[in-house]
Amino acid sequence: MATFLVSFDLKYDSDYSDRYTSFMEQVKKGAKYWDDTTSFLVVENSEDIDAFCHRIYVSSKFNSTKDLYLVLDANVKSGRIRGAIKSQTIFTLLPFVKKL
Repeated sequence: MATFLVSFDLKYDSDYSDRYTSFMEQVKKGAKYWDDTTSFLVVENSEDIDAFCHRIYVSSKFNSTKDLYLVLDANVKSGRIRGAIKSQTIFTLLPFVKKL
């Protein structure tokens, strides 16, 4: 089992609610999770990081031209980021993060 740290920022606009609902459904799907804080979850899941990131992207209404997510594997130095990245500093701070 993998434990993922998921941070996200969805642009607030006319279809925000639909994107948020579908994204959260996919992140939580088939997983044990903690979501007590805003825009951050800890998820235990049987998928590897690439399968997890692929599913939350293609099976939700996440829009990579205006939304952003970062997934880190808490057990190993592994991470993925997708979407509207504003600052490239993430790649200096966490050089193991791959842009999708």
